[in-house]
This record gives sequence, C-alpha cells and structure tokens, in this order.
Amino acid sequence: MAKNFELRNLNLSLQKQDYETVEQLCTMPMVRKLLGQYVSDLYQLRGYYMGQNTEKFEQHLHKMLETTYPNVDDKKSFLEQYYHTFLLKEQRRYADWMLEGIRALGDPLFTQYNKQAYCVMLDKRNDLIDEMIDTINSKKYYGFPLGVILFMIGKQYEDLQDDKNAEIYYQNAKVCFHPSAIYVPVIEKKLERLAPQAEAAPA
Repeated sequence: MAKNFELRNLNLSLQKQDYETVEQLCTMPMVRKLLGQYVSDLYQLRGYYMGQNTEKFEQHLHKMLETTYPNVDDKKSFLEQYYHTFLLKEQRRYADWMLEGIRALGDPLFTQYNKQAYCVMLDKRNDLIDEMIDTINSKKYYGFPLGVILFMIGKQYEDLQDDKNAEIYYQNAKVCFHPSAIYVPVIEKKLERLAPQAEAAPA
C-alpha cells in the first residue's frame, strides 16, 4: 500500500508538472527504499526531462548510464526507452550517450538493431533495407525491437519515395508496438500522410 501511495504521488506530480516534488520524493531515503533504486532513478530522470531541466537531466542521465542495476532488464528498458526518444527527436548527442551504454551491455542482438536504427534516423541511410529484412527473417526479434526494425525499413522506403512499401512496413510495425509506445503516434501521422498518396499511385 505504501509503495502504491508513493507511485500515485509521483504520477500525480508529473501530471501537475510539479517536477520539484518529483525530485524531492525520488531523493527521500524512505521512498527509494520502497520503490527501489531503478524506479526512483527513472522517475527522477523523467521529472528532469519533462521539466526541461537540462543540467540536472544530463547529470542524472550519466549517473544512470554508469549505474549497474541488479536486474539487467531494467537497464535495457531505460536505455531502450530514452534512446529511441532521442532518435525520434534526432538528438544525436544524447543518442550517442545511450548507444554507448547499449554497447556496454555486451548483447550483440540488442546492439545490432539499435545501431541500425541510428544509421537510418541520424545518418539518414536508406541502403539498409535488404540487411534489415534479413534481420527480420532471422526470427531473433519480436515485440518492440521487431517494431523498430519494421519502422526503419518503412522510413527508408519513405525516403526513397516508395510510398506503397513505406505504408506496408509502417502498418506492420504498428502491430508490434504497445499502443502507448513512442513510435505509435509517429506511425499514425505517417500513415495519414501516406494513405492518400499510396491510393493515388499507379498499380
């Protein structure tokens, strides 16, 4: 009950844009003990990010990158969430920091698809379609990572002005993501734009 109470307080404070309270709660020893180090750090980072407190955000981001959390999946989740936020916003500096953290985990599959996404989003490459289709055919990816790969193939087709294939891959990508995933609203906007063009294209 105490844990749920503190989580409600944090979520309510974020909704109210009361980022000072978020910081105060996340640095209280009692709250950190209840929620755990990772959850407390994550809420604190979110508060700095949403509050556009660049200095504290960068300091805390570096701290989380350097921290070894007991559950490696927590570290992966943090890296994945913020890395792809930075990719979509084309914030190369932050994406570089996150990609370095991703590589540090030493997971080749995790690194591979994230590096491919970097090449498409930030280096503006559109020559990776066949390579990424081979990645899909390996059947080593599912869920969020598979959605990212499909999105990046769609993005390359879009950049090549192949709207028909872009639409197909964006639609397939959307199915892989949870409705709350950061890619979903981006895909929906792209599909709205592409649909009329795809319909108008010659058969």
